[in-house]
Amino acid sequence: MKKNIFAGVVLLLTVLIAGSVVADTSSIDGKLIALDAGHGGDYTGGYNINYYVAEKDVNLSVVYSLKSKLESAGATVVLTREGDETILSRSERVDIAIAKCIEIANRECDILVSVHHNGSLDSDHNGTLTIYNEKQDVALAQSLHDTLVPLTGIDEGYLNGGYGITVYDHLISTLTEAYYITNDEEATTYLTGVEEEAGETGYFYLTGERIEEEANAQFQGIGNYFTAMENVAPSGKKKK
Repeated sequence: MKKNIFAGVVLLLTVLIAGSVVADTSSIDGKLIALDAGHGGDYTGGYNINYYVAEKDVNLSVVYSLKSKLESAGATVVLTREGDETILSRSERVDIAIAKCIEIANRECDILVSVHHNGSLDSDHNGTLTIYNEKQDVALAQSLHDTLVPLTGIDEGYLNGGYGITVYDHLISTLTEAYYITNDEEATTYLTGVEEEAGETGYFYLTGERIEEEANAQFQGIGNYFTAMENVAPSGKKKK
């Protein structure tokens, strides 16, 4: 019976999100959200060899912009990394998120979003990809995917697989690859950003038009997800 109820919830959320639910700021208010800026420190991630842009820096830029938007909407946000730290394993990232959520709110994070930007040997290639692991992650993955795809206009799908942080501790989570940082146009756009300091970390990151575009899309997708969740009754049926 529980499996049938859960399947109904996933199906309903898929329908709601596909129908372009408009994010309601109130749906984010009070939520506990963990954001993971992929890679960091010794792990650069994708790297644009023509413009010397490391994925790890772009990831953190998006995370800081998204954090600000979510907090303005009333969410509590924790970060797995706040500067250019080296985190040795993906499971450690999840452990950090869980520990911070418990420390701040004494409960599990509502969702965990890992922000990445893809890499390719083709400097012209671009596209948007979202990855999830468990059935419970489908609605979040699709919601974010739907709002991120317009950034590139190239849909590379939302995929099920044991990638990144999505395989650990059964948190509702997804991993986003909004675009390819190895794409030269993306790299040059990133470099036009303005330098900002990340709180008291001493770490500086760039923020600009492209970072804001993605952060807005991430924010919209998260809002759509929580709005859809509010329209689902415990039975898995849509609320009247």
